[in-house]
Amino acid sequence: MNAFLEIRGLGFAWPGQAPLFAHLNASLTPGLALLSGDEQRGKTTLLRLLAAEIRPQAGAMQLAGQDIGGALAGLRPDMTRPDLDTVVVADWLRTQVPEGPARDRLDEHIDGLSLGEHLHKGFYMLSAGGRRKVGLAAAMALQPPLTLLDQPFAALDLASIRYLSDWLREQSLATDRLVLLADYEAPANLAIAQRIDLG
Repeated sequence: MNAFLEIRGLGFAWPGQAPLFAHLNASLTPGLALLSGDEQRGKTTLLRLLAAEIRPQAGAMQLAGQDIGGALAGLRPDMTRPDLDTVVVADWLRTQVPEGPARDRLDEHIDGLSLGEHLHKGFYMLSAGGRRKVGLAAAMALQPPLTLLDQPFAALDLASIRYLSDWLREQSLATDRLVLLADYEAPANLAIAQRIDLG
């Protein structure tokens, strides 16, 4: 199968710091992949680059043969943003997930992640795990070409871990999209064939 996500010669350094990446290369096919590495090795930074939140200083990133940037970028749910605190969960989900099949999938994921009782709450009322589940539900419903999940199991309850694991197993069979999961190591309950290892 041809590469779906291709990273060639990627270089990035934060101002005044040593390069996190110099000539990073990777090629991934659709399905599920792991982005692994120790603390401070650049996992979150690479996700932010793939989400076009920041720009590399060198190299190229392509998704399905097109340069990543602007409208073409990975979806990285970041639910830690303080500007969400006063927003009601249901209102935010309505603005993120359009009517149609995606909204139907959203309803399914709200049930699967036990979010129904939290829909009327402001984000400030949610735990870290609750906020994470809202972002996951939106990303899972949207099914974009590239979904970027940064330590998605952190702060989740056991039932939600099982539900997310089942969904990730389904995504491993996808032929038109990629889920890139960043963590220190592969979750014990998932077999992930593709990997980018940052050391």
